[in-house]
Amino acid sequence: MIILRGDKVLKNKFVRIDSEKFTIDDIKDFSIISTKQWLTHKKMIIEKKIIVSVEFLSDEIVNLAKQDFDKIFMIIFNFKTFKDGTPFTMVKRIRKEFLYEKEIRASGYILPDQYIFLLRCGFDSVEIRPCDRNQWVKSYQTDCGLYYQPS
Repeated sequence: MIILRGDKVLKNKFVRIDSEKFTIDDIKDFSIISTKQWLTHKKMIIEKKIIVSVEFLSDEIVNLAKQDFDKIFMIIFNFKTFKDGTPFTMVKRIRKEFLYEKEIRASGYILPDQYIFLLRCGFDSVEIRPCDRNQWVKSYQTDCGLYYQPS
């Protein structure tokens, strides 16, 4: 997988932690953890000042406090289906209500046609397959800035 921001490919420093075989010792800087892992181990993560990303599934209810968001380096929304618009709403809420200014990434079942709207709603980057890069970049570069759907 590659990370795309605008039409640029970024180096991905983050690594997902397998939730099946997970222990607190597995969490290192630039780990991607689930919300369950965050809620279970956030005190230790905060004490050790570990840089983590928390991944929310699109069908998961985001129920964290502002203090949680302040400690999370990056948020990832994993779309379980491209038809689910919940993460679009959640990102707008996180940006507006919690004033979250760090990176928010989209992953999972997302389409190039959704790219501009993802960015307009507050996503910073997307995680996509390398073979899809040209299609995503084309979608980004051909955006004319005229929108009929408010973000």
